[in-house]
Amino acid sequence: IAATVTLLAFIIGYPMAGLLMCASKLWQRILMVCIILPFWTSVLVRTYAWMVLLGRRGLINTLMVQLGIVDQPIQLLFNTTGTIIGMTHIMLPYMIFPLYSVMRNIDPKLMSAAYTLGAKPWQAFLKVFFPLSLPGVFGGGLLVFIISLGFFITPALMGGQQDLMVAVLIEGRVMELLQWGLSAALGIVLLAATLLLVSLV
Repeated sequence: IAATVTLLAFIIGYPMAGLLMCASKLWQRILMVCIILPFWTSVLVRTYAWMVLLGRRGLINTLMVQLGIVDQPIQLLFNTTGTIIGMTHIMLPYMIFPLYSVMRNIDPKLMSAAYTLGAKPWQAFLKVFFPLSLPGVFGGGLLVFIISLGFFITPALMGGQQDLMVAVLIEGRVMELLQWGLSAALGIVLLAATLLLVSLV
């Protein structure tokens, strides 16, 4: 789940960071406010908002039924799909900001030089711009993945019993079964995995 959220955050966040870099100053301020605005709202509130949107009688299911995309409401909550949607929305800014900070420091003259030497736009992007933006990709990806590994609120409220995150599993073992030893072991495994990822990058 953490890997999927990281991948989706990259797929959505990379174009948004590029748009943020290319926009005018006015639009940069507007887009920046839109990205930062969710931070002013509690994660719990945002998760409940997604639960309202993704419910069987929520806005998304209602629109899909009315547009004829599906015949009846589909299950978007209390499963992997709901968990990934909610976590991706919350993790997105953590991907966008590292990408944007790296992209804004890339010299635009390098792209112009690539065009001058005969490169097509997609070639200039793949061979010049994207390699230079990789530090932001790795930084944002690592940040999103590590935070997602230990995420609790959204998986606990929107996830199902078949795809428990480690933090939810630890909470259940402590609060319901009083398995302190197993919970401590799981916590150490989670910490070790996080430290390993940080040390590798």
